[in-house]
Amino acid sequence: MASLILAADTATTTEAVAVLRGETVLAERSAARGRGRGQALLELVHGALGDADTTIGQVDALVCGLGPGSFTGLRVVMATFKGLALALDRPLYGVPTAHAFAVAHPGRVVYAITDARRGEVFVDSAALEAPVSCKPADLARWVPEREASPLLLGNGAWAHRAALRAAVPYAELPEVEALHTPRVALLAVGLDCRTPAALAALEPLYVRRSDAELNYPDGFPTATAVPRQKSKLDAERR
Repeated sequence: MASLILAADTATTTEAVAVLRGETVLAERSAARGRGRGQALLELVHGALGDADTTIGQVDALVCGLGPGSFTGLRVVMATFKGLALALDRPLYGVPTAHAFAVAHPGRVVYAITDARRGEVFVDSAALEAPVSCKPADLARWVPEREASPLLLGNGAWAHRAALRAAVPYAELPEVEALHTPRVALLAVGLDCRTPAALAALEPLYVRRSDAELNYPDGFPTATAVPRQKSKLDAERR
């Protein structure tokens, strides 16, 4: 019997979970979270497992989207699924979120464009050596003109569609917003289940430093530290 797979992706403003038997989708659940990410991931997992008439203990393998995307979303899904993998003694596989878009459009050169905030987008594709971040106006540097027009998909493509169309007029950017949400079940398509990564080595695709690292390169200011309350033992030591 094919493996029972639990997959999740929270790289974008849509959190999604799917349960699959091999590549047959048994259940899917998703929720739009806006700026907040990961608060109800386990609720989605529980709901999808119930829809599939199965339990977490019956899952054979876990899959999570690696992004690039929301720092918080990526950390939440990675930490949650690593915890499940350890508790269940099951393998965990990390797959770039762009893979879901590529599987949905076979034969096309697909670029996953995720909103990176700060007026930037994350760009990932099998055509790139590694994901990058850039201004929408600079996308042509990473998306060259081809005989078959490249396909731009993702919440960043939708949010910055006017600027991207001006920057790469030879690319195709669909007018249907629903096409810009990755289908999490497709992360498991073509998955090589023979060699799962070591949990400690599995990390999200971080393209740039987090806001905390940029705002506090030397660590948080000492002024924000909460002073330790003096105890009775401290007084006695004096």
